Amino acid sequence: MSLIAPFSALTNRVNASIRSAGQSALVYLVVAVMGLIGAGFLIAALYIWLASVTDGLAAAILLGIGFIAVAGIVLAIVVSQANRRKRERRRTAADSAVLASTLSLATTGLRLASRARGPFFWPAVAVIAAGWYLSRGGNDEDED
Repeated sequence: MSLIAPFSALTNRVNASIRSAGQSALVYLVVAVMGLIGAGFLIAALYIWLASVTDGLAAAILLGIGFIAVAGIVLAIVVSQANRRKRERRRTAADSAVLASTLSLATTGLRLASRARGPFFWPAVAVIAAGWYLSRGGNDEDED
C-alpha cells in the first residue's frame, strides 16, 4: 500500500492541474465568444449608421473595403514577421556552422601545437593563427 501512495498523490496533482487548465480554457473561450459577439454588434451598428448617412449599398461597400484593408495590413505584418523569423533562423544556422568549424579548427590546431616539439612548434602556431584569420574573414558584407 505504501508504494501506491506516491503514485496516487502524483495522479491527484495531475488531475487537479488538468482540471485547472480546462477551467482556464473554458473561461478564455467564454471571454473570446463574448468579445466576438460584441464586435459583431458594433459592426452591425456601424452598418446601420452608415446606411442612415448614405444608402445601404454604399454602406456595405464601405464596410467591405474597410475589412479588406484591415485584412491586407494584418497579412503584410504576418508575412513580414515570418520573413524576419526565417532570416533569423538562417543567420543562426550560419553562425552555428561557423562556430562548429572554428571549434574544429581550434582543436586541430591545439593537437598540432601540443604534439609539435622543437622546430615544428612555430609552424603549428602559424597554422592555428592562419586558420583563425581565415575563419573570421569570410563575409565583409556584414561589417558596416
